[in-house]
Amino acid sequence: MSEKEQANVEQEKQEGQKTVVSFIAGLLIGGLLVWIFGVAPANDNPQKEAIEDDIEEVEDAIKKLQREDNQNDRQEARDDRQEERVLGERIKSIEIGDGTINVINQDAGNSVSLESATFPTEEGWVAVRTYQNEELGSILGAVRFSKENGIAPDEVVLLTPTRPGKDYAVVFFADDGDRKFNPANDGQISGTIAVFQAQ
Repeated sequence: MSEKEQANVEQEKQEGQKTVVSFIAGLLIGGLLVWIFGVAPANDNPQKEAIEDDIEEVEDAIKKLQREDNQNDRQEARDDRQEERVLGERIKSIEIGDGTINVINQDAGNSVSLESATFPTEEGWVAVRTYQNEELGSILGAVRFSKENGIAPDEVVLLTPTRPGKDYAVVFFADDGDRKFNPANDGQISGTIAVFQAQ
């Protein structure tokens, strides 16, 4: 091999060694930087430790609130199911027939006129409720009906007046026997509803 060829081989060797040494040095420097800024003991950076403690406390508080919310939701669901069972048992003990209500759009005001009604139980209530997006809302007023006492109302007087342009629903409630209207105890009879609009 000529001297020139030997010199070229030697130069290529040196350049290869330089590349390897540079690569290893880069790895060492990168590892050192990661260790200094990321893996260094917490005592070397008390501010960072305090922030991490605060974050842990906030996360713990959020988790605790979520657990409490979940427990409250489950308890409310149990209470609702229990209430439905109680109301269901009361309603089952009452004979319910076919009820109908006919009501037309009418002027807004402190009362709602019924065109006609066939009452589904011996004793009960006709109630007017707010009605929006096909959902029943607040009860504005109720009137008692009684076949035994010959009470067949044709009007419901309201505690809260209807408002023009709003929809309302007329529904039946069964009476629990005390002859006092209480939506918590007097169960609404499903399936019979008449909707009208106040003008």
